[in-house]
Amino acid sequence: MKRLFCYLWLALLCLCASACSALAPAAPPPQIQQTPGSFVVLSENRFDAGIFALEYPRGWRVVKLNTVDANYVKVAFVAPDQSVVTLTQVENADNNVIRLENGVTLAVEIAARATADSDFFNLAKGLVRSMRA
Repeated sequence: MKRLFCYLWLALLCLCASACSALAPAAPPPQIQQTPGSFVVLSENRFDAGIFALEYPRGWRVVKLNTVDANYVKVAFVAPDQSVVTLTQVENADNNVIRLENGVTLAVEIAARATADSDFFNLAKGLVRSMRA
């Protein structure tokens, strides 16, 4: 009797598993296969866009802000208190820019929350100083 019950239970589990297989797509959806803009590589605390790389502080989020038709890099580094350092690749700009050795020009925007402390500004400066072509 126990053996029959086990076979029935196993058959029911197989039936449920086969019914759930239709829930998972056979191929990744197109929006996952094609992300907007240029490719970037993230590690635990390193961002590499190919044309430049930098070290960002632990605990910060990286948000890629490119649009589909953009040929430039735009990325925001968000601190835990929601203060933001935004880097945008630009052609011509004079204020708040960094010109790298490979000719890439990046506009830097730092938007600190009212509650941001001096640690945020020190970390933001370190992020910008760590930029390399």
